[in-house]
Amino acid sequence: MSEDAVCDPEKGELCILGKRHIAVDVQTLCSYLDSLVGVKVGEVIMHNIEFSLGKMDAARLRAERPQSSLTELVEHLTNADRLSGTGITKVTLPENPQNRILIEVANPGVNGTAGAAKEFLVAWWAGAFSALYDKEFDVKHVAYDEGKKLLTGAVAAR
Repeated sequence: MSEDAVCDPEKGELCILGKRHIAVDVQTLCSYLDSLVGVKVGEVIMHNIEFSLGKMDAARLRAERPQSSLTELVEHLTNADRLSGTGITKVTLPENPQNRILIEVANPGVNGTAGAAKEFLVAWWAGAFSALYDKEFDVKHVAYDEGKKLLTGAVAAR
């Protein structure tokens, strides 16, 4: 399927942000990756993958919706999280873009504070904000509260 092709749910295709996706058990994928290469290397690999995907997704969305505000773009991206099974994402944008952007994911499809699972959700947002602000963002914090089923994280400009 080419990058420009339109996906079709009638053909069994899961479409998110105008791109075909495949539903997989990402928690198991992250655990398996960590077992193959170690927790630290799994974390680095997942960070690089998700950062790149977030950057590409946000850049494509901005190109498709050039008149949309940052808030509208973020709302569209959080809706995509919900549709993908990621969870219910809330992004808190600071008044000053130099401050940390807070990310909360209720009922996350992946949870973990180490290894590949740590980077899966928040690194995607670091990449997305890198594209939206046209500067590089890093993951600064990831925590998971089992009782609340809430993953929290932060990204900040370098």
